[in-house]
Amino acid sequence: MGTVLRFTFPEDADVRAVESDMAMAIFAAECVYGRPRVRMETSYLVDESGRACVLDICGEAGEAAARVFAGLAAARLGEDSYTVRRMPQPAQSQADPRLAQVGT
Repeated sequence: MGTVLRFTFPEDADVRAVESDMAMAIFAAECVYGRPRVRMETSYLVDESGRACVLDICGEAGEAAARVFAGLAAARLGEDSYTVRRMPQPAQSQADPRLAQVGT
């Protein structure tokens, strides 16, 4: 299970700038880890208003994309102009008992 990060931006945030920064962060991570690995370890959604971006990351490539995105946000908006929070993960549910029957 990965880590979900929620970035929140000021009301006057430009959705195109947020999406551009996310694309640049993904590209930078791809330069280091390769496109397939980044695609497997990173997914994101930018709110229509541009005020929030949620990243679901796992592994080094996903963490690299998140760090680059945070750095770009800090450079564009300033360190104190956005927030980032780790979102709580739901507890893992018990395995479906039907799965134990596969292959038996």
